[in-house]
Amino acid sequence: MGHYLNTENFPCATVEEKQALAGAVETIIANDFKGEMLPMLAGYRKILEDNRRREEWNGIHEKLMTLFKCGKSTLLDGPMIGVPISIRDSDYFKETAKKYDHSRSMRSHIEWMATLWNAAYASTGLWMGKTFEPVSREVFAAKCDNNPVMMERYDPTVTRIGRNFFREPHQPNFLQSFGLPVLTQFWELKDRPLDPSAWGFDSPLLAINLDKEKAIPYVKTGGVFLALPGNSVVEEMNGKAVYQLNYRWPELHPAFPMTRLVNELVQIDEGVYLGQLVMATHHYSLGTLRLPLSGESPREWELGEAYAGNTQIDYGYQNNGFFLMIDTSRARQVFADEAFPNLRPRPGEIGWKELGYDKSSSIKLVVSTSEGAD
Repeated sequence: MGHYLNTENFPCATVEEKQALAGAVETIIANDFKGEMLPMLAGYRKILEDNRRREEWNGIHEKLMTLFKCGKSTLLDGPMIGVPISIRDSDYFKETAKKYDHSRSMRSHIEWMATLWNAAYASTGLWMGKTFEPVSREVFAAKCDNNPVMMERYDPTVTRIGRNFFREPHQPNFLQSFGLPVLTQFWELKDRPLDPSAWGFDSPLLAINLDKEKAIPYVKTGGVFLALPGNSVVEEMNGKAVYQLNYRWPELHPAFPMTRLVNELVQIDEGVYLGQLVMATHHYSLGTLRLPLSGESPREWELGEAYAGNTQIDYGYQNNGFFLMIDTSRARQVFADEAFPNLRPRPGEIGWKELGYDKSSSIKLVVSTSEGAD
């Protein structure tokens, strides 16, 4: 843990800020860390997905922010198991709140997005992770519209193109049953590729990565992003080094709210990466309206402002929650009872046999509940 978490990983503005950060990390280690990172994070998630414990949410978010600040920027490569930790509302009155020495406005404390997510999908495993694949300079250039800043940063050893993994919830209720079909239609998700010859992907499907994916139960994939090392776009991060995922480029064909979305990741333990969801609150698109015309190609209208990667524009980026990326080599630890058993592969899914659950008589099927719905 200490190898990855270090106050030197965050550019503190003052000595006092650095001392406070060091104290916050020491408090987490002394009070919460019991020798293993995943059970500690699972405990945080249990609080954040329970609507009856919302008075504890701010404290847990502060701890996660401390871990993120001290985390180490590093490359992510290949498939990773994903664990959603929390979702937060965008705070459109943040600047006003800061004038009164508050980090967030009273309106944002309603946290309606978190409340709805907890009631519907938090424990279902709808989202199961991402993969980070090599990308050629030509494809990268096409996806970022030859943006000169991005092209200067391109490096085949650390630049990746990626996509997300999605899974059908187990025994979904009425609302949950709409989740994956709606995402499939509006985000244009593709079926899970099972071999390198699968068609329709922006990068070669490497056999080694497809083999690693067998630890992750999912059926649909999509939500494409470009990934490379960079500096955090969130003002409070003081330009901290992160591994950055950008969904916003128009040629990635993002559907709202991905037109606002950036992810930032740091390593906090062996094979464990903490990510923050980042959303733009200014200068974003609601999507592209396409209307087919007789005998012509469909005409397109941008609903809002298309992203151009202009470094002179203030996009009003804010933290909108946290998630985990975990190396597939730690799959059994991820799905253990003391970590995230609700994400464990189910009989008939890819991962059930591959991880040996079909031979484990002590393993029980974990069915998601709606504890956070109250």
